[in-house]
Amino acid sequence: MASGAKDGFRFRLLSLLVWIGIAAGINLAVPQLETVIAGSSVPVVPESAPSSQALVAMDKAFGNANAKAVAFVVLVNEKGLTQADQDYYRDLVGKLRADRDHVAGVQDFLSLPELKSALAAEDGKAWYVPVGLHGGAGSAEAASDIAFLRATADEGRPADLLVSVTGATATISDLFVSVEESILPITVLTVVLIAIILFGIYRSPVTVMIALSTIGVALAVARGVTAFLGEHLFSVSTVTASFLTAVVLGAGTDYGVFLISRYHELRRDGVEPQEAVRTAAAKVKHVIVASAATVAAACACMGFAELGVFSTTGPAIATSVVVTLVTALTLTPALLGIAARFGWAEPPRGRSGRFWPVIGKAVERRPGAVLVLGLVLLGAMAAFYPLQRTNFDERAMQPETTESNVGYRILAEHFPSNEVVPGYLVIAADHDLRNPGDLAALEHAAAGAAKVPGVATVRGVTRPFGTPLDVASLGNQVGQVGQELSDAGTKVEQTKKDADVLSGGAKQVAEGADRLADGARDGLSGIDTIITGLQDGGKGLAELETGAARGYDGATALVSGAQELAAALRLAHTQTSVAVDGLRLASEALAGDLLCGLDPVCAKVRQGIDEIYRAQRDQLLPGLLRAAEGADALAKGNTDLANGLRQIQEGIGTAHAGVDQLTSAQQRLKEGLGGLVDGLDKVADGANQVSDGSKQAGQTAQQFVEGLDRAAAFLLNASKDAADTSVGGFYLPAGAIDDPRLALARNYYLSADGRTARLVVLDGTDPFGAEAIARVDAVKDAVRTALRGTSMENSEVLAAGPAAVNADADRLIKKDFALVASIALLCVLLILVLLMRSFLAPLYVLLSVVLSYAAAMGASVLVWQELVGVDLEWTVPLITFVVLVAAGADYNILLMTRIRELAPNADRAGIRQAVVLTGGVITSAGVIFAASFFAMMSSDVVTLAQAGFTIGTGLLLDTFVVRALVVPSMATLFGLSGKGFVARTPEAAAVPAP
Repeated sequence: MASGAKDGFRFRLLSLLVWIGIAAGINLAVPQLETVIAGSSVPVVPESAPSSQALVAMDKAFGNANAKAVAFVVLVNEKGLTQADQDYYRDLVGKLRADRDHVAGVQDFLSLPELKSALAAEDGKAWYVPVGLHGGAGSAEAASDIAFLRATADEGRPADLLVSVTGATATISDLFVSVEESILPITVLTVVLIAIILFGIYRSPVTVMIALSTIGVALAVARGVTAFLGEHLFSVSTVTASFLTAVVLGAGTDYGVFLISRYHELRRDGVEPQEAVRTAAAKVKHVIVASAATVAAACACMGFAELGVFSTTGPAIATSVVVTLVTALTLTPALLGIAARFGWAEPPRGRSGRFWPVIGKAVERRPGAVLVLGLVLLGAMAAFYPLQRTNFDERAMQPETTESNVGYRILAEHFPSNEVVPGYLVIAADHDLRNPGDLAALEHAAAGAAKVPGVATVRGVTRPFGTPLDVASLGNQVGQVGQELSDAGTKVEQTKKDADVLSGGAKQVAEGADRLADGARDGLSGIDTIITGLQDGGKGLAELETGAARGYDGATALVSGAQELAAALRLAHTQTSVAVDGLRLASEALAGDLLCGLDPVCAKVRQGIDEIYRAQRDQLLPGLLRAAEGADALAKGNTDLANGLRQIQEGIGTAHAGVDQLTSAQQRLKEGLGGLVDGLDKVADGANQVSDGSKQAGQTAQQFVEGLDRAAAFLLNASKDAADTSVGGFYLPAGAIDDPRLALARNYYLSADGRTARLVVLDGTDPFGAEAIARVDAVKDAVRTALRGTSMENSEVLAAGPAAVNADADRLIKKDFALVASIALLCVLLILVLLMRSFLAPLYVLLSVVLSYAAAMGASVLVWQELVGVDLEWTVPLITFVVLVAAGADYNILLMTRIRELAPNADRAGIRQAVVLTGGVITSAGVIFAASFFAMMSSDVVTLAQAGFTIGTGLLLDTFVVRALVVPSMATLFGLSGKGFVARTPEAAAVPAP
């Protein structure tokens, strides 16, 4: 016997040394879990999600085709950005562009100056730089990219310049960093709480050290195994480490408590220490295996989830639970056996407590009332569960002092709301969109999105600053046409007045032409008389000239004839002077008439009259006067007769030549006046026609003016109506897109090949809130509706941005919850069925656990949502469900095992005894497990605090309500009714109540 005990001690000591070696070796051989997590690339939302696909499509069309996330570097100088700040900005952009390991692309106003209006604050105090990252949001790679950005941004920063890296990707990175920083403090606090609770239960430092040593080794080995498998089998994340720690510490302690408590029970019954260790290990082994199996199976089911936070957490926890199970089955008995040899792990002395005997008696005597009480307690808290609102705002889940939250606050002070957390709509077509029809369709799409309630601003190629381009608005164009028509009407109105003046002037011209034609006709009659007289005068002068020649020979006989001739010549001179004056007046009148100058016939007439006038004035009248003077001289004898006759002859010769010239000129004048009469008649007819036409033109102009006024009024009213985007149209010629003024629209909102367009959607509410999430599908539907009936009808419409990511997360969390919960419940049910060899008992046990989950969620909704004012983070419900279903089954497995052992026929006394014997054990285990999660509430990460509170509350409800009231009373009721709640074993005998 002594030799066997000695061999057992050596075996247990060897077991201890082996576990210490394993823990040390695996942590030396395998990278630390945090290092493996840092190399993980699993994003929160899978790359297959629509929002991720949208980001990839957008980056392919507008970036470098390898950006999976976006961050924003914010630069603020409250004193105003200086030249030093500008130099820093230039250097920063250069450094980011030069890096290819972390940066996929940079948008800045150095390479695209037209972006400055969007990237620079109007107050001149802030800029921001959008940076594309290689790592997907939530992945360790993205966290590394954010760390690089912050380190780079800190280099050479001017003293007055505040620089922050923010955005949704930075928010998630900061959240995970906060979670990671919380792990060590939470672990320390958890161990302290467990130690305090254990010491309060066992009042033995050695017993406490047995439990703590077990969970310490289990945690060290579990982290190493998880890190190894995380490199080769499944993925891990920052969340993995925090929940892994809580589950290992809680579950490992529970398994130790199960074994130690059973050992103490045997020792109280007088069983020898080493035998008690062996018996306790044998009795509890299947309970621990079943408990660990339920937890591992339920957690492993999270591996089927699409969301990274679950797929990276579940398998790791399952692995850790298996490691903890093996540790509990080997190391804990070894440590307990070593302690038992020296009498260090004996059960505490003192009061046994009256609480559980009272509960056991109540279950035995009034199971129905106890069941109702338990259901009422659970139902009262579960009633708040339907009020749950899911929180996707990771900014609110972390401390306000994180750099991303600081960046958000700075941006809010200098930029429009939600400027760096915009939503994007990516519209991918199968053809070039740079044509009037497709540009109009894009404007209709933008207008449709802008009309969705809650959307503040929509920007795109047709509205780069949030409102439609004025130059492309049909309302604007119609208004311009209407205004021009109105101006044209005014000019036509003036033309109408001018036509009226023209009509009056033409009438006057016609009347003047008639009068001039009448005068010209009268002139023709006078000219005929003059011509006849001149012809007769010419004949007389010819004869006179002959006579003068003859008279030269008979001068003396001509004295009296000379006197008569002198008188006749003076009379001729006088009459001719009258005619010459008439011709002068006619010549001067025609010379001052503008119409005559324009008419070639009248001009010819005027020339003839002028020649006649000059001939009479310069030749005829002087010749007649000299002839008269010569005749006088001859008559008076004052001159020499020969000289007189010579003068007479010369004068008469000159006069004769003038008469011939005058006759010829008068003949031309006659011809010209005849043409003038015909021309003036035509002028009069034409002027009358002009007058009539001008009157008609005035009437037509009046009608045209009235028509223009009506057209202008219509177009101007249409312009006002078209200004409303719900009514108006849009027309941007294809060539206009190359206008330098549209450079921002061309480069930022249309891809280089023209086949992809994007719209920037700024929410009017919190972009991380439920309203924004619900709007994502509404905005996409509005865009698809706007594109119907256009050449873009079959275009793919995708949404990106925080709201779209959260919408995908919301959709996936519902899908994952349904899938994981179903598989987890089925796995736990199968394990319970195999363990209990019954179907109804496991089914009702499982239903009670689900009810306790609903109660825990209701309690969390009441505390966090209604009292604290923070909605439950979206990961909390599923993780809580898996842990509570698995852990809740643990305690029920222990209880039902003892019921089956003590009351194989489900007699009430045996059930009461099982309740009493397991009450303290399950209470201790439940409180310790709950404490390991309540310790998470010490973190300033709200996600951990909410999860810790909810799971801890659920574990306490499982411990004090489900396990203490509901399950025992159900076992009593259904067992007595013969419904097979507990499988009966004919060979088993009833154990009498103590």
